[in-house]
Amino acid sequence: SLPHGIRSDLADICLFTKDEPNLTPEQTERFYKKLLNKHGVKTISQIIPLRTLKKEYKAYEAKLRLLGSFDFFITDARIRRLLPSHLGRHFYNRKRVPVPVNLQAKNLSREISDCVGGTVLNISKSGSCSTIRIGHTGMQVQHIVENVVAVTERLSQKLPEKWESVKLLYVKTERSVSLPVFSSFVSSRGEARGLRTQSQKKKVSRSSHPRQA
Repeated sequence: SLPHGIRSDLADICLFTKDEPNLTPEQTERFYKKLLNKHGVKTISQIIPLRTLKKEYKAYEAKLRLLGSFDFFITDARIRRLLPSHLGRHFYNRKRVPVPVNLQAKNLSREISDCVGGTVLNISKSGSCSTIRIGHTGMQVQHIVENVVAVTERLSQKLPEKWESVKLLYVKTERSVSLPVFSSFVSSRGEARGLRTQSQKKKVSRSSHPRQA
């Protein structure tokens, strides 16, 4: 969750749901529309039951059209593991993975609000660098700063080795260079840890035997 949302109120949001027993896809869609209305949720643009996704978005072109039709995707947590084979690799290559929500939550409005207003860290299978969105250039600077702080605090709780997992932290836009804001190699005194300074390297090279250089 972020203290300041990063999506517009006009964002188109798609919700994937499980198939309700003994109901057609159309009836399932109406079932969840009533559920959302009951909890006062007005942010969902379209509801797509799993059976509809399998049938109407089977073709490659249909998947691409679906991908380009919405700004954000969320899914019933109960079918999250079933989606990859039906959505296709483009959703995952473009970091548009549907975010799971608990549609059985007592406070469904807050559940969806936190999901839509929050952000997600996608861990890459290759390399050691991951990206997480914390704002946009139209936001106030202070709001971006508060979002950065909120994300770093959460990372310190969720990562396997807590904050020790974070070696470097950068802020960048889609087209800018990466601007470093934190490095675990620098102590509070500004001295490098685990890295030799230039003067130390010179001393080592001078004192070393030529054959050992």
